[in-house]
Amino acid sequence: MTEPSASARWPGTMNRRRWVILVAVAVGAGVLGTLIGVLMPWNDERPGRPPASQRQAFGFDAAYADPDPLVLVVRYGDSSSCPSAAVRHTVVQEPTRVVVTLTRASIPADRACTSDYGAKVVRISLARPLGSRTVIDGSRARPVPLSTGTQPFG
Repeated sequence: MTEPSASARWPGTMNRRRWVILVAVAVGAGVLGTLIGVLMPWNDERPGRPPASQRQAFGFDAAYADPDPLVLVVRYGDSSSCPSAAVRHTVVQEPTRVVVTLTRASIPADRACTSDYGAKVVRISLARPLGSRTVIDGSRARPVPLSTGTQPFG
């Protein structure tokens, strides 16, 4: 009687040890974790929850003319339990107005946030001085009064 070829024995007892070693090496190298991450979208794709890559616009409550005429400062409130992450801004400059839209990484809808207020500021470079142009909060499409008080620290 002849012994079966190696391919016919798989996953026979002779090759099990090799496969265990191969899997252990793959796990140690992170290959298995990478494959699982690629094959399973985890909670980013659950129904009713936006993907993690989606950004959300949010409003700001004050605008300040900086001593530098080519800088506009906007202030928004942040909660200590749900701080805004990866805040970015887009600016559309027109002859009569400057539209500023702030965006942040999405905050899960089921996350409980406190209503405490911590002032945060964003300094925005302008192509030309603000002058008498109106500042518009792009997330609400409403004008924000230009504050004449001192700017908050942030």
